[in-house]
Amino acid sequence: MPLKITRSFGNGITVPYGPIFDDIRRNHGFTDLRGRPDLAKEIVEGLSSPALRELLIRMARERTYFTLGCDLGRHTEIDRPKDQSKVSGGYLQIASTKYAEASTGHYDAFCEAFGRQLRRYVRKQRWKIDLQGTYVQFNIPGELSAKAPSIWIWFFAAAGSHDKSDKSREELLTAIADALHADQVSKQLIFTR
Repeated sequence: MPLKITRSFGNGITVPYGPIFDDIRRNHGFTDLRGRPDLAKEIVEGLSSPALRELLIRMARERTYFTLGCDLGRHTEIDRPKDQSKVSGGYLQIASTKYAEASTGHYDAFCEAFGRQLRRYVRKQRWKIDLQGTYVQFNIPGELSAKAPSIWIWFFAAAGSHDKSDKSREELLTAIADALHADQVSKQLIFTR
């Protein structure tokens, strides 16, 4: 499973939102982490993953974009070769802190820069990244209500055992965190109209 990056735009969620528990997600709901690394340390989804926890803490300090949600999971793909059948993954959804001013073009440039940066970390891992643009209805109390784009970063790491795929997912999350905080990536969501 080489690094593969795709992107598309569709309709999505309303922020804030409550817990979402379905066949794919075990999300405990939106928590506004902007400027609150203390809250980021306690996000349930990050408690089982040191790399996700660290990424959320770094994102809480970020001024260019912020997290809208995240989750982790694992599954078996029986149609894959045995050494790639155990998959650990999840998602991170992010939006520009200036979400009302962001366009899909800004996110396209972000995706291109993020993909270029992330490819530097791949080596021999079996990673897949799916960047899905989605519109969000922002109704954050005290802020401008707006329908604006965001990006879902779906990430997957494959290996022959779940222990190995979990370890690879941790490495992938660390690479995602480093790529997100690279100047050439974050500057894509710094703009003025």
